[in-house]
Amino acid sequence: MKLTTKLGTVLVLALGLSGCYQSIPPATKGKLLSSSGYSPEVLSPGRQWVGMNERLVLLDTSTKTYKENVKVILSDKLTLNVDVRFSGRIAGSSKVINSMFNDIKAGNDKYISFDEVYKVYGQMIVRNKTREVIGDYNVDEVHKNYKRLSQELTLSMSDALQATPLEISNITLGNIQYPSVVTAAIEMTEKRRLDIEKEKANQAIELLKRKNQQALALADYDIEMTKAKAIRDKNRIIGEGITEALIKLKQLEVQEAMGKNGNSSVFIPYEALNNSGLNHKLFNK
Repeated sequence: MKLTTKLGTVLVLALGLSGCYQSIPPATKGKLLSSSGYSPEVLSPGRQWVGMNERLVLLDTSTKTYKENVKVILSDKLTLNVDVRFSGRIAGSSKVINSMFNDIKAGNDKYISFDEVYKVYGQMIVRNKTREVIGDYNVDEVHKNYKRLSQELTLSMSDALQATPLEISNITLGNIQYPSVVTAAIEMTEKRRLDIEKEKANQAIELLKRKNQQALALADYDIEMTKAKAIRDKNRIIGEGITEALIKLKQLEVQEAMGKNGNSSVFIPYEALNNSGLNHKLFNK
């Protein structure tokens, strides 16, 4: 029994001195590094045997979101800063990834991150292609062509990155910082537009007031005209009823009424005032 235990202990010590199993996490690639360099195989996620004189170097192949700020001189010689945002990951064939391991020296943690690979293979491409594509536009065209610029950047960068271990997608533009002179011009244009809209609104309000006043004036006019027509029609009807015979009848009725009063007054019709005989008698008395 003691002999078996000693043999097990020796076996464990021998295995420990010769190597051990280590895990390669998901979305990660690995290669074994020894004093003679990297092994030729690219290792997939899982448990891998690592010898005593070997080190397991891990490569992050997960998808990351990244942002690159680029200064661009436009075709009209104005300068703007723009953020290029994209999703990226380390991909490519085994041959491409093998060459990348040889180009990038892993740190003490034996881990190569996406950021390290991007700085070596992608940063200059992203910056240069952004300047090439956007630099053909002037400031007004940039303002009006966000979608088109994103599409052009995607095609241009995808072609340029084919020979690298990088693969990027979902390229968009964000946080475009225009020159101060352009920003001031845009703000002035917007203020002018708002002033025009405000003036149009005031004009519409004033026009509505005038229309309401006109409608009220027309209503008052119609009322006054209706009253005037009513008076006119009433007078016309009354006038049509006053005939010569009616006037004489009314005169006789007045004379009769005065005669019944029993006073000594003499009633002389108006028409008789021009009678010379009547005047002679009146003055003689």
